Amino acid sequence: MDLRTTYASTKLEPFYASSGAIASVSEDGKLLATPVVDKINIVSLQEPRRILHSIETDDEQDITALQLTPDGEYLCFVSQAQLLRVYSLKEERVIRSMKVSSPVYVMACDETSTLLALGGTDGSVSVVDIEKGFVTHSLKGHGATISSVKFYGELNSETWKLGSGDTNGMVKVWDLVKRACQFTVQEHTTAVRGLDFRPVGGGDGEKVQLLSGGRDNIVNLYEFGKSQKKCKLLKTVPVNEQVESCGFTHEPEVFYCAGGGAVYQLVSLVSGKVVKQTRAPIEELFIIGTLPILHGTKQYLVFSDQTLFLIDIDEALSSDNSEYIEVEGKIAGNHGTIADIRFVGPNLDKLALATNSPTLRIIPTPLSRDPEEQGDQEEFPIEVSMYEQHTDLLNSLDATSDGMWVATASKDHTVVLWKYYRDLEEFFPYAKFVGHVGSVTAVGLPHVMPRQWPEFVLTASNDLTIKKWRVPKPAAAGSEEEGDQPLDEPIVVKTSEYTRRAHEKDINALSIAPNDSVFATASYDKTCKVWNLDDGEFLATLANHKRGLWDVAFCQYDKLLATCSGDKTIKIWSLDTYAVVKTLEGHTNAVQRCSFINKNKQLISTGADGLVILWDLSTGEAVKTLDAHNNRIWALAVMNDGESFVTADADGFFEFWRDNSEEEQERNMEQEKLKIEQEQSLQNYLAEGDWTNAFLLAMTLDHPMRLYNVLRRTINFSSEASDDSIVFNKEIDELVGKLDKDQILMLVKRCRDWNTNARTHTVAQKMIRCILLRQNIEELSEIPGLVRIVESIISYAERHYARVDNLVQDSYILDYALVQMGKLG
Repeated sequence: MDLRTTYASTKLEPFYASSGAIASVSEDGKLLATPVVDKINIVSLQEPRRILHSIETDDEQDITALQLTPDGEYLCFVSQAQLLRVYSLKEERVIRSMKVSSPVYVMACDETSTLLALGGTDGSVSVVDIEKGFVTHSLKGHGATISSVKFYGELNSETWKLGSGDTNGMVKVWDLVKRACQFTVQEHTTAVRGLDFRPVGGGDGEKVQLLSGGRDNIVNLYEFGKSQKKCKLLKTVPVNEQVESCGFTHEPEVFYCAGGGAVYQLVSLVSGKVVKQTRAPIEELFIIGTLPILHGTKQYLVFSDQTLFLIDIDEALSSDNSEYIEVEGKIAGNHGTIADIRFVGPNLDKLALATNSPTLRIIPTPLSRDPEEQGDQEEFPIEVSMYEQHTDLLNSLDATSDGMWVATASKDHTVVLWKYYRDLEEFFPYAKFVGHVGSVTAVGLPHVMPRQWPEFVLTASNDLTIKKWRVPKPAAAGSEEEGDQPLDEPIVVKTSEYTRRAHEKDINALSIAPNDSVFATASYDKTCKVWNLDDGEFLATLANHKRGLWDVAFCQYDKLLATCSGDKTIKIWSLDTYAVVKTLEGHTNAVQRCSFINKNKQLISTGADGLVILWDLSTGEAVKTLDAHNNRIWALAVMNDGESFVTADADGFFEFWRDNSEEEQERNMEQEKLKIEQEQSLQNYLAEGDWTNAFLLAMTLDHPMRLYNVLRRTINFSSEASDDSIVFNKEIDELVGKLDKDQILMLVKRCRDWNTNARTHTVAQKMIRCILLRQNIEELSEIPGLVRIVESIISYAERHYARVDNLVQDSYILDYALVQMGKLG
């Protein structure tokens, strides 16, 4: 029986998460720097998108601020250890580090990529020359934590300014040439988070305008000049949201701001009205920063959930088609806790995610690519499609076998059915099912679709009921007719075909039989129940688990049902007798998901222990345990009867698995064949007395006794035994002197093992002597781990010498006894 036992995996992990530092991007928009706790990733935003560098910090402290230079040459970052580091992307190493006086949470680089400004919590502002590595300015005057910094300079002039704002609302303008504070203004009542400069009056440096935005929901416009002693406040614009970023646009009378409302606004300086804005998300988020690229024509909006939206500012200002700014692209730094996943799309090359968010997320999957073209784990696309309709977190989802329909179940008590439109290459909400009085915890779509659209939806809820809903017939059901357009609003369905009280505790999962005749529900009340799908009549209760059930799955090819539970077991049930056929034990914690694969020969399960286990259903034994996750695996999606599958955990890590059992079997056969050939070659070398090749081949085979036998035979057949400078023979001794460090380390490890046995220690001692005679002692001492191995050899060597000394002493007694016996004779 052919079992799937070997899978190759590729990881997709969060590249922007768990850090207070805001991401940074190069001016050309080609490089993105993102923190993940104490690590920084440099991501290529060009196709193919991938991680170019992964920078680890030695102090293992969280990154507090980072900044890519506009030219993309350097990355500057500060951790909680208060150490500024400059990393060269060309040299791929930290070229400079220096201590800063206090924690730093804001940084900025000038447009020439020469100077870096750091704002400290002690109210000081430091300016550092990036290439030369010294502090050019140390500016003091703020009485609170610095919350924003911004450079302003005019090339080929002496006009170089630095703006700084603090958490008390104070803004200072520093003259970097004169090394002094030029202006101080106090027009904000809370932290100043946005600053920007622009020249006015022909750009001759006579007058400069300053824009400041604060968390007091206002943006102020100031003007100052060379001859002015004060910085004049020209206008205050209320923007009705906490400002985290603001700045001028190419349109002279329009500025942008973004922040607490998770809305990016283009606001008129003349009227104070919003010209255009992005759509407000349903989820409670906020924009923590904006990343201008291409001279400010485009910007990345950085949200609090570490997603980035790309917008085109110039296009938005020049277009009158809509009051909203359209998003060009979306990047997800992480997806949070993954609760459920399904393969979707017309080619099943996308993955739909139910996460700790109200938004349906859909990402590309590499499993549809050819393995040879797939590349390494960092070559995955990082873009994401996000669809909003729910108002609370998603609990689960399901998809039809063709991938064209997706149903999402939410804590907002509703289920939304999404339809994929080929022309638009996107999902749109088609119907919304409203009727549960509790969180909807599970949803199911039909497997059989004679009309190429799902005619019903099954739902289960924390209100302890199950419902069957009739799906309204699409206008162009099962066809690709032109004119089939998304609905303006989803059809609301408020009446279900039937409602049944199903369990005494929360219902965690729902599964429909392959022929759509029955369905099963798994509950935290330790039972699984089977129901008739057409009328909802109760058929059977499956009660044998000791704890609550997390999942239930039907077999595609037999009348079997699998349930998995918090009691660490999986049970296989017969649908004929409703009795337990087998109990699978092997997980060390709750089993979260299970699925039949390989035409009912096997079952795959995932658990809270982070393990993926492949089971042989004929014996009930685990045939393979895959350990690639560090947290509870909530989600499992299987494709092509187990040829590939995806697992996702509570940390947002994905593992894409592809069956390579046949390739592994062929590889093992080739290795076995090669091993046999090498064994024969070794015997030939020994028969011919070719000690050099015999020794090298025995080292390659990495088998201790074969190497031992080669060395033992060289001693027996050595013709140079009388020469004290020769240990084994001339060939082997010279070869030992030419071995590299790795070979020497391996050889000494073998000597350590041989030295523990009285029958083999002689060869070990000879090899140690040979190494010491033929190798450079100083170079040997530099090999990592070698000294420790030698120390372990010494203890056994002393024991062997002590035994030999005892034998010598015993021989004296024997000689004496023989002499005395001779005298008596």
